Amino acid sequence: MSVASWRAAARAPAAAGGGAWRHQLPVYSPLSLRALLDGLRATARRALAPSAAEPVITLLRQRYAPRAVLLTESGTAALTAALVGVLQDRPGAAAALPAFCCYDVATAALGADVPALLYDTDPHSLTPDLDSLRATLRQGVGAIVVAHLFGYPVDLGEVNRLAADAGAVVIEDAAQAAGATLEGRVAGAQSSLAVLSFGRGKGLTGGGGGALLAYDAAGERVIARVGELLRAARRGWPELAALTGQWLLVHWNLYGVAAALPWLRLGETIYREPRPLRVATPVSRAVVAATWRLADQEVPARRGHAEQLLRALQRQPGFETIGTPRHARPGYLRLPVLAAPTARRAVASAAARRLGVMPSYPQPLCDLGPLAPRCANRAAAFPGGRLLAARLCTLPTHSRLDARDLTRLEHWIRAVGGS
Repeated sequence: MSVASWRAAARAPAAAGGGAWRHQLPVYSPLSLRALLDGLRATARRALAPSAAEPVITLLRQRYAPRAVLLTESGTAALTAALVGVLQDRPGAAAALPAFCCYDVATAALGADVPALLYDTDPHSLTPDLDSLRATLRQGVGAIVVAHLFGYPVDLGEVNRLAADAGAVVIEDAAQAAGATLEGRVAGAQSSLAVLSFGRGKGLTGGGGGALLAYDAAGERVIARVGELLRAARRGWPELAALTGQWLLVHWNLYGVAAALPWLRLGETIYREPRPLRVATPVSRAVVAATWRLADQEVPARRGHAEQLLRALQRQPGFETIGTPRHARPGYLRLPVLAAPTARRAVASAAARRLGVMPSYPQPLCDLGPLAPRCANRAAAFPGGRLLAARLCTLPTHSRLDARDLTRLEHWIRAVGGS
């Protein structure tokens, strides 16, 4: 199929119902008016007493069964705190980070002021490349960060064994886990420490906020240590404003208007500078508690839509789907696929963006400028991470998609992936 042909085919289903302003969200975290009002009340009365965190901590304990919980201002702050707590008494030890992941992982390493070493990612499963991880561990690692990307769970059994042999602590980055399970157990409960995020695109939202969970004595010591380092919570007005905007932009035509404003940079991957570590705001705590059940209800819808799109992706030579272990069940925060070069170029088109199709992280962490001074092995090859940066894209799966949206996505998959 020629470039002109796939562009015409991709435009046709969009023009059939909604035109240029029908613009689906790439990812969706459910909100309600009640949640916004709860956030407003919490902010207005500055609910900073320890008891204000109890509903969220209770929900986290019921689901994850950790031994200790620390609520933070963001998932990045939770990961930063974990790295500080693990490596504080291991001078010179580095944090092992996946070469392909969210840039906020690099922000956390820089915020913790620790050396970084990268390991490669298997592009066909989004899991650690174990040979690369073994080589990285031989260079002196005290903490290993492993991320569940796009709701695809990683089985950490072998990683945990390698970490134990190396004397390192595994930090499970479950910021994007969003309903994923392994052998029926929720992702985010396999290792010593786990990080959660309640940002706007994480399935469960508080407009911000995060949590650090501990599952053993070493993890408990980390939480006790870093809990004393966190500054007092901000009041949370910016989060409340962002949540209000998020609630308003759920409708496709309003999101289309916002997506057309380049200075908002919606959907872009942006590096963020480290910020001081703080405890969670009243807004995030109140909104997370209020949207917890809504987020749970979102998971079956994402799975159903993902299964429909996966059927459409079958036998399309332009796309390769991501594999998962048999005992794993993704939560499909988004549906990641490897695209052939021609198909990957199609992702940059306006037609694809209107459907909610997005490129993934545009470069591996080894090429991220701010991390370079702290990363000793950045000159290594990392072929998996580079392939993912060049070819990975994601399709929307959320409950805001209707039958017309799914039909348009299927048209796009056949038009772009059939060559």
